[in-house]
Amino acid sequence: MATWTIKTYYKKQCEQIEYFFNREMDGAKVVVRDGFRTAEYEIETADDNFPEFEFTYVPGGDGKKDSINLNDCFTGNIENSELVEMFDGGCWFETEVHGIDDEEEVERIQELISESGSYAIEEDGDGHWYLSDTEVWVWGPLQVEDEDGNIRIIIADEEGNVVDFEEEE
Repeated sequence: MATWTIKTYYKKQCEQIEYFFNREMDGAKVVVRDGFRTAEYEIETADDNFPEFEFTYVPGGDGKKDSINLNDCFTGNIENSELVEMFDGGCWFETEVHGIDDEEEVERIQELISESGSYAIEEDGDGHWYLSDTEVWVWGPLQVEDEDGNIRIIIADEEGNVVDFEEEE
C-alpha cells in the first residue's frame, strides 16, 4: 500500500459540483458548481504502483475525456481518496434549479445560495432539501507525488489515456 499526493498543476483546474434534492417535491433538484483555484487530495493504492487513474468526461464540461472526479476515482489499484485542501473557491459559481416552475422560488434559492453558500439550502425553511452527492473534478496536468517526494506530472491524451505531461517551450 502506498499514499500519493495529487495536486492540480495549474490554477483554476478544479470544480466542485454539489447535488441537492427535495424530499417533498418530486424532481426538484439544485446543482451548485463552484470553481476553485487549487485542489489537493491524498490517494491510497492497494500496492506500491502508480495510481491507475481513468480520465472521463466532466458533467456539463467541454466534451473532452480529460477529467477525474477525485471523490470517486476508485479504479484499478486505487482504494481510498481523501480531500486535503481546496483553495479559493468562487473562481466561478453557478446555481442551477431544476423541477421548480415558480420563478420567484427559483430566484430565492439562487440568491440564498449565492449569499450564504450551498449548505444554506439544507438549513432553510422546512428542511426538505438534502445534499445527495458531491463531486470534485480536476483536469489538465496533475502533479502526483509519492511518499519519497518523487513527482510525476500526468495529463490525458486525446483518447483519455494517462500520459506524462511535457511543458511546451
